[in-house]
Amino acid sequence: MKKILKILKWVGIALLILIAGIFIFVQAGSKKKFDAPFPDIAASSDSAMIARGEYLVYGPSHCATCHVPMDKIMAVENGERIPLTGGWEESFPGFGTFRAPNITPDPTTGIGNQSDGEIARAIRHLVTSDGRMIFPFMNYQEMTEKT
Repeated sequence: MKKILKILKWVGIALLILIAGIFIFVQAGSKKKFDAPFPDIAASSDSAMIARGEYLVYGPSHCATCHVPMDKIMAVENGERIPLTGGWEESFPGFGTFRAPNITPDPTTGIGNQSDGEIARAIRHLVTSDGRMIFPFMNYQEMTEKT
């Protein structure tokens, strides 16, 4: 019994050190600025490209699952096309609250003031227009390679 308690004590200490290390790593990296390229890209008005994008957003890329209000997630999962106004939120004690932003074309509350290159950089490289890292919840490139 003493041996089990000793093992549990060391496992607990190792877990605390691991959690503290992850916390320090995340906190230290949150202030960094990243220099990712702004792709030379322009939004297409081609209906096939728009349909492909909608398929990815509401399908395998799961963009809509996070970029809708929490109470609308099941509607999206059931196939409804809801504006991507943001609202998904998840709290992690010690790390903060993660919120998915509004990605509608609204210039005040959404991404309407961002260039196509800024939007592409955020999706492809997880870097905001001002160089901050976007937490890597999005798995866009892997999803598009599979579909």
